[in-house]
Amino acid sequence: MKNQKILVFSLLLAALYLSVSFAAADINCDVCGMKIEQRGRNHMLLKHVQTDKKTLNVCSIPCLLKARKHDSQYTKVEIINFNNPEKFLAGDKAFFLVKSKKIKAALGDMVMPPHVVALSTKKEADAVLKKYADGTIVQGFENALKILSN
Repeated sequence: MKNQKILVFSLLLAALYLSVSFAAADINCDVCGMKIEQRGRNHMLLKHVQTDKKTLNVCSIPCLLKARKHDSQYTKVEIINFNNPEKFLAGDKAFFLVKSKKIKAALGDMVMPPHVVALSTKKEADAVLKKYADGTIVQGFENALKILSN
């Protein structure tokens, strides 16, 4: 009886470990298949206006634009917070540092251009701009896209 309890407990611990491991695993971009590192600062979520449609994980602006070209109803964007990569920010409210050549080093080698970072407040955005001394701050993801297309 004691051995059975130990066995059951061990199996439960193993199942818990595996579920946590899978939850913490890297994911792939739903558009190109590239690996998006957990808490990767290039991770974006693209949500459809119909809430029953799948939320897409995207790795870059080119992939986001490609998904929208395929289905223009993917309009809502959430993007990883540059200063707190465990949280997503609503794209329409976030502040973005765009057109910065120096920010790439902080993003890593696997992040595709154009490089943008999202911040939760204007104060945070100004501090990042001051630190990298390069780029432009704009509020809202759609405004960031407009600046990047110019």
